[in-house]
Amino acid sequence: MASNPSPDDRAQKLRVSEGGEGDTAKKRVRLRPVALPNLPWGTPAPVDLYMLQEKELSLLFRSQQALSPESYGEICKQSDRLYYDRDAQVNWQSLVDSNLSNILQTPLTTEAKAAVAYGSAARKTQEIFQEFNEAGYAQAEDTVLALNKLMDEPNALESFFQLTIHDYYTYTHSVHVYIYSMLLTRAVIGSDNTLFLQDLGVGYLLHDIGKKDISTDILNKKGKLDDDEWAVIKKHPLIGYDLLVKISGKISDEVAQIVLQHHEKCDGTGYPRNLKDSDIGRYGKICAVADVYDALTTRRSYKEALSKMAAFTIMQDSKGHFDHQLLARFIRLAVPFAE
Repeated sequence: MASNPSPDDRAQKLRVSEGGEGDTAKKRVRLRPVALPNLPWGTPAPVDLYMLQEKELSLLFRSQQALSPESYGEICKQSDRLYYDRDAQVNWQSLVDSNLSNILQTPLTTEAKAAVAYGSAARKTQEIFQEFNEAGYAQAEDTVLALNKLMDEPNALESFFQLTIHDYYTYTHSVHVYIYSMLLTRAVIGSDNTLFLQDLGVGYLLHDIGKKDISTDILNKKGKLDDDEWAVIKKHPLIGYDLLVKISGKISDEVAQIVLQHHEKCDGTGYPRNLKDSDIGRYGKICAVADVYDALTTRRSYKEALSKMAAFTIMQDSKGHFDHQLLARFIRLAVPFAE
């Protein structure tokens, strides 16, 4: 293993108690765990990192020693986490987020990469919604670029499906809609046109950016929205479109479809423009399927999450709302991942 401790390192092994504290003649170590996927693999370790086995602590990586990706698999056989001095101030999430592209090129398992990418995408999307500007748009592009590359790996989509959570947050909803939409998009048009998929991915991730300034009192209201509140909600596709044009300068017709049309319904009962089937673009229709599926399968302040199969049934019973071919294709794709 590339990171085997030297003889000097082995001499520094510490005996630790169940409480995660150890003693030697020289020092006392108070430990904090960090899961292996949350380490910035391929970059220098920010602090000394230890492995704990059978109450014995051994130094595995010294501070500034490269976190060799080749060692990941061997370490996984022994532990799912490493430990560091709890007094050290380390923002692991920031380190991972800033090195995401490099981490996803390492020989981690697809499942581990998906876990890292999902967490990073959710954090970055939350930041984008808090302050959307040119830097935020660039961050969305970088996030989608990394996610799209990962989706080319076998079993990546299955791994992403397993990671989607049942609690609803605007930022995790955005990541979920990206995942579900990209699953369907790649099935419909293939995965060869990477630049086009990149453009669509940004649209899917930012489809709800128009909600960024809507009060959480409205978004999370337990009861029925009154007319004024519903009017605010129905404006978010238009607001989102205006925001994207303002920040990016120009957006493609496909991204415009996604942001403007993801709440339109084929029977003309959607919003904001009550468009009917032939007037709704393919990618707006795809995003509509993904958006409703995630809304049904996540827990909200006013409802419990439905099972995936229950969501499929409801959507099939509402076929007038969706392009029936796209809905049927999505269900066929998603059923293998259903509970």
